Amino acid sequence: MSPFSSSKTQVLTPEQVGTLTPFTHPIPNEHTYDYIIVGGGTAGCCLASRLSEDPDVTVLLLERGGVANGWADRVPLISSNPYREGAPTSRWWSQPLPWRTSDGRSRSQEVICGEALGGTSTINCTFYTRGPAGDYNHWEELGNSGWGYKDVEPYFAKSETTHSHPSSDFRGKQGPWHNRAHNYNIYQSTDHIIRAAQNVGLQPMDDLNSPTAPAAGYVRHDVSQDKSMRRHTPFHAFLPPSLTTERAKRLKICTNVLVTRIELAQGGSDGVRATGVHFEAIDYRKAGRHFFAKARREVVVCAGAIGSPQILQLSGLGSEDLLTAKAIPVVRNMPGVGNYLQDHIAVPLTFEAPIHDSIHELEVNPWKVIKELAKYTLTGHGVFSYPFQAITIYLPSQLLAKDASKVSLSTDQSDTLDTSVLANCPDLEIMPAPSNCTDHDIPGKGIFTLMAGLIRPKSHGSVRIATSNPRARPEVDLNFLTDPSDDDLARLRAGLRLAVSLAEDMSKQGYPLKGLIVPGALDDQSLDAFVKDNMRTCYHYTSTCRMGREDESERPGVVDARLRVHGVQGLRVCDASVFPEIVGAHTMAPTVMVAEKCADLMKEDRRLGKVEPSM
Repeated sequence: MSPFSSSKTQVLTPEQVGTLTPFTHPIPNEHTYDYIIVGGGTAGCCLASRLSEDPDVTVLLLERGGVANGWADRVPLISSNPYREGAPTSRWWSQPLPWRTSDGRSRSQEVICGEALGGTSTINCTFYTRGPAGDYNHWEELGNSGWGYKDVEPYFAKSETTHSHPSSDFRGKQGPWHNRAHNYNIYQSTDHIIRAAQNVGLQPMDDLNSPTAPAAGYVRHDVSQDKSMRRHTPFHAFLPPSLTTERAKRLKICTNVLVTRIELAQGGSDGVRATGVHFEAIDYRKAGRHFFAKARREVVVCAGAIGSPQILQLSGLGSEDLLTAKAIPVVRNMPGVGNYLQDHIAVPLTFEAPIHDSIHELEVNPWKVIKELAKYTLTGHGVFSYPFQAITIYLPSQLLAKDASKVSLSTDQSDTLDTSVLANCPDLEIMPAPSNCTDHDIPGKGIFTLMAGLIRPKSHGSVRIATSNPRARPEVDLNFLTDPSDDDLARLRAGLRLAVSLAEDMSKQGYPLKGLIVPGALDDQSLDAFVKDNMRTCYHYTSTCRMGREDESERPGVVDARLRVHGVQGLRVCDASVFPEIVGAHTMAPTVMVAEKCADLMKEDRRLGKVEPSM
């Protein structure tokens, strides 16, 4: 199959799946569904597929965006650029960060979310990373029974087919979602960063996704690509045209719609219960025509860590003070909704490198573009399918020497650190990339970047509705570097010192690097200023509807261990917003795992009669 071929997915209009409101008659059967899923992103596509396996249930999937399945949407390198024309993205600016830069400026971060079937998996770097076992054991230690690593590993395996680790006992071989590693180097910088990693005391990892992977090392990421080396999102994996055609009578997919609120009925033996969803066309020209679909059993919000708390707040579930201030009737006071936003933080070191050894050669050499496109079209290989980061380094910051220039423990000691315990898990990720990863335009130059990433931050922010208008973007406060202990800042300093050491080693090997945006010195004060001037989001938003007890004083939970919204019947949340804590991994695969497990929880509850149909 050509890398540029595509298939059509049948999608419906609001008129076909909902009843025009206001209405004075009962909702017709064709607009009543057992399950309504709000958001067809990374989690929603998987959940819709799994729930509709049952021929006796009906499922409605509502998605704000459209179908991103053109040729550019499937080419890994092209589709990873959220700024390209036609990219299926939603972009706006966060609230200003709560500190000033070295020259007194206020900084905000651009919030970017995928807006299409598949969600942010349509625009990300396609990395398939599960995270160490300690992350999930910690979730269970926080009181979330059934979310330890032994419980979630089967759901990771269920969803995937790995092409790079076919003999592994813990990797999936029959799932619909494909991933693979590219075990070759295109860029010379990759050879040099591997040698530099070895010279600072790091060793290769065979499979980062192994529950027994060492605590520190460098690794080739698995990436979500099909056999033709096309981007393979959960949309392509779980909702292919053949499946949606076969299930057309019981699975309805409606795109380009805005969910305005969830209908929450009060009173009766159920207390508060979700009974349906209000929505309208996203097209402003069709605004004013409002629709309603009824949920016979459950509504599941899968709108992501930004969208899910927004929808709950618009529906009257959230902080009483916030809802009252925005003139939204309070259905239930839930201060945890929208709080505890987490994200990974990265600080790029930017160097000029030979342009022939950089992605940016494509910007100045049209013959290179033609050659690489031909190679990709004919073979699926080359720059256009190669991972954005060929090699990535993970390590716990406590393994670094005092000056953070080397790993201080021996390989044997590093290998014996038990990563089923959170304290031993990596909290730093060093990300080499042959491209510009800053907010600055650097035209006409080859660029090599080393990003020092903090993947286990202690700071957390919030997502709050700005107005009662569902079309208004929510206020996203990332609140980076506000941990009272300053531990986030200290670990980023360590990551930067290690990145500088790696760059110096590459230069000693003879690889030409010229510092463009690098620290002027390595003392704490200079590095702190550099962090605040240059740090950036990784777009890995989590934990705004976190799983946990509602009575937690500092971090009240929003959903229980079965992902049911506290105090509301027939309503669940299923996406990265439910993570009790952010994981030390890129978040796409953990989000799919949550959806796989949620589907089984819902099927079990239906089988045991724990979810009674609404009248």
